[in-house]
Amino acid sequence: MGWYAVYCREMLLLWKKIGRMGYIFPSIISPFIYFFAFGLGLGGRVSVEGGYLPFLASGIIGMTVMTNGFQQTASSISAGRLYFRHFHSLVLSPVSHVAAAWGVVLAGISRAAIFGSLILIVGFISFGIGIKSSAWFAGVLLGGFCFSSLGLVVGMLVRQVDDISLVNSFFITPMTFFGGSFFPIQNLPAWLSLLAGWFPIGAINTLLRANAWSGEAVEAALILTGLGSLFFACGVYLYSHYSEY
Repeated sequence: MGWYAVYCREMLLLWKKIGRMGYIFPSIISPFIYFFAFGLGLGGRVSVEGGYLPFLASGIIGMTVMTNGFQQTASSISAGRLYFRHFHSLVLSPVSHVAAAWGVVLAGISRAAIFGSLILIVGFISFGIGIKSSAWFAGVLLGGFCFSSLGLVVGMLVRQVDDISLVNSFFITPMTFFGGSFFPIQNLPAWLSLLAGWFPIGAINTLLRANAWSGEAVEAALILTGLGSLFFACGVYLYSHYSEY
């Protein structure tokens, strides 16, 4: 149960932040702007099955899961290592490396699920958009697992907290705009569409938009599980070999 103590610690930090308007308000208003900017600006020009607004809503939820799962986990780990200097006390605690890493990642999954659900509520109130199938929950949870595990790896590797912005610029932002969140990747040039098909955000969007557990949805779930497990294993390895000296 060592993971539970680590999880509670991370969620307590979130609880202290979430009460501040400057923390939660941007997490809601930015996707809300995306809804209106892309929905009203492109809604009549982009033709997708089931309508563009539901397509867009799922993409924005997937983007929210990705950014919150990754950003918050990476920031928490790196700030604890490099700024507050209390991370080493966690490494030296009697909690096993796997349990401690899982507590951190589970907190990242929870953050992704909380903010993804908030965006769903905004979409439901504004446009009447809801959940299509149980694959939606798999998309949120497995997507949170994948990107929280990636955040664990990045948080353990960066030498400065600001280095996380480089990962955002070169990986997270391109995935946001070319991973099928705002328009089908089939609209891209063939070579870029092929490359974008490997982005994990595409697997999240597939699950969020699935009407049922089809073969494509199962494949997307397996991709997220495989990538998340790989990132988690790398994170545990880095955690177990961590030293401030």
